[in-house]
Formats: sequence, C-alpha cells, structure tokens
Amino acid sequence: MPTLDRSKFKYNAKVFEKTCLYCGTVYFANRSTAKYCSSTCRGYANQAKHLNEAAPWDETDRTVDALLSQVAYLKGQLQHYINENEALKTHLSKVEQTSKLAE
Repeated sequence: MPTLDRSKFKYNAKVFEKTCLYCGTVYFANRSTAKYCSSTCRGYANQAKHLNEAAPWDETDRTVDALLSQVAYLKGQLQHYINENEALKTHLSKVEQTSKLAE
C-alpha cells in the first residue's frame, strides 16, 4: 500500500513526494523513479496499456476501477485509525484509573 505519511520513514531518509500515474494518489516513495503508489496500480496500468493497444476501452471504466480501488484502500486506512483510536481510549482510561487510585 502507498505510504501516505512522511513520519513512517526515518527522519534523515531521502523521500520523494510523488503522484501515482494511475490513480492520482499523492504518496511518498523511497525512489525518485517510482511511478505508481502500489503494485496494484502498476498492474492495472500495465493491463490498461495492453488493453488499449489491443482494443481501446472507455476512459470512464478505468476511472471507476481506480476510484473503487482507492475507496477500498481508504476503508482499510479508516479501519486502521478506528482501531488505533480505540486502543488509545483504552490506554487513556487505564491511565486515568491508576491516577485516581494514586490520589
């Protein structure tokens, strides 16, 4: 999956802000030559290139596929943040309980 957050890299790492040529997502890459945000987009772009050579297809089909892929990715990210939020709430409630007991 694409790295959307710069903080996931080491503080002194050389990181490039790129835009995926297939889905348009802005992401951070390790390499300056990166063209796609993920292997999924790279595969879809390769399929589209070969399909366009054999039999051109409607541009909206590719856009819809890219948007569906992006929606699935964002749902996963949202679920990750929900789980992280719940874990932080649980941790905070435990800290508050221990501070009340200490008083």
